[in-house]
Amino acid sequence: METRVKPQPRPGPKLKLAATDRRRQLVAIAMDLIATKGFEGLRYQEVAKEAGIINATLFYHFSTKEELIQGVMQHLGEEFRKTPARPAGKPPTALEELRLEFEGVGELLQEQPKLFLVLTEISLRALRDPVIESVVRTLDEFWRQHLIEVIGLGVQQGTFRPDIDVEAAAVALMAQIKGIGFHAMTGKLKRREVQQTVSEIACQAEYWLARRAK
Repeated sequence: METRVKPQPRPGPKLKLAATDRRRQLVAIAMDLIATKGFEGLRYQEVAKEAGIINATLFYHFSTKEELIQGVMQHLGEEFRKTPARPAGKPPTALEELRLEFEGVGELLQEQPKLFLVLTEISLRALRDPVIESVVRTLDEFWRQHLIEVIGLGVQQGTFRPDIDVEAAAVALMAQIKGIGFHAMTGKLKRREVQQTVSEIACQAEYWLARRAK
C-alpha cells in the first residue's frame, strides 16, 4: 500500500483562521509530521513554522506538546468512530454492526492509511510515556465497550453463540483489526489486497461468533 504523505499547502502567516479551524490545521500538521518522520520527528516549533504562525500562537491553542498529541488522538478517535452508512428504515442488527466495523476499517486503510501510521507511532510512544498511554487507553476503552455492546446484542438476538465470552471476544476483535492495520502498513499492501484481507478476516470473525456461517 502506498503510504507516502503528500505535502499539503499551508496557509501563509497573514491568513487568519478561526480558532477551531486553526486547531484543526495544527493537528493536521502534527499528523503529517508523525506520519512522515515518526513520533520523534514531531517538533513543537516546526508545527508553528509549517502553519505560518509564531510559537506564541501555537502555545495559545496547545500549551504543551502533550496537549497537541491529545488533539491528534481526539481526531483519530473521531475518524475511527465513523462507520459506513447504516441501512435505512430499520435498526441495524449486531451482524450488520459487525460487518460495518470491518467495512469501516477497510475504507480507512484504503482512503486514509496515514491514520494507522500515526496511531502505531503514538501507541509505541505510549509504552514509555504515561500521559500518552492514558490517552491511548481511553480510546481503546471506548472501542472495547462498543464491541462488547455489539457482541452482547448479537447474543441477545440469537445471531452469535450464547456461550461466547463477550469481553474476551471484544478484545480479540480489537487485536484482529489492529493486526490488519499493522500488516497493511508494514506489508505495503495494495488497495485490492487490503480489501481481500479485511473481507477474509471479517468472514472468519463472523463464522467464529455466529452459530453458523453466514
